[in-house]
Amino acid sequence: MSELKDSGGDGLPGFKRVITRDDVPDDGRDVTLTASAEARKILAERYGLVALHALSATLVVEPWRKKGLKVSGKLNGDVEQACIVSLDPVPALLDVDFTLVYLPEDVSGRRALEIAVDPLAEEPPDPLPLEGIDLGDAVAEQLALALDPYPRAEGAELSAGESQDSADDGSEKKPNPFEILKNLKTPE
Repeated sequence: MSELKDSGGDGLPGFKRVITRDDVPDDGRDVTLTASAEARKILAERYGLVALHALSATLVVEPWRKKGLKVSGKLNGDVEQACIVSLDPVPALLDVDFTLVYLPEDVSGRRALEIAVDPLAEEPPDPLPLEGIDLGDAVAEQLALALDPYPRAEGAELSAGESQDSADDGSEKKPNPFEILKNLKTPE
């Protein structure tokens, strides 16, 4: 069994860990990832964060349906996002469990087309590339999904002028569209 190492090249420096189906024994494999300062800086820029102080993941990679892989784990992160109102830093500690499933594409290189769509069904597996899964990229995607889309600093509120339309202050009266219809009545 080969040792997982940072394979360099494209991806996140110090956080790229590629694993193939051949790297995983039948009883699974434990993998721990900790993002380097350079990888955290890249992710902070990628996701528009004020800062990414820490990012790590503990993963269990197991065989799934003979040729596929199942990655289960926990992501831990210490992030700062900009408040959507005041732009002040909003700190957050992330503790997210996730499971990802990968299956190889069919022999012809095409994905099987799915006809029936069931919104309550499990998500279909992701394609398992021949070169393997970059676990660092998979964790980075989970980080993006875990971020608060509308971070708000404690006590940050819109001012009265920002939260009301100019028509609400009484300075300008909008015409009522039904007034026009009332005047269109035909005499009988």
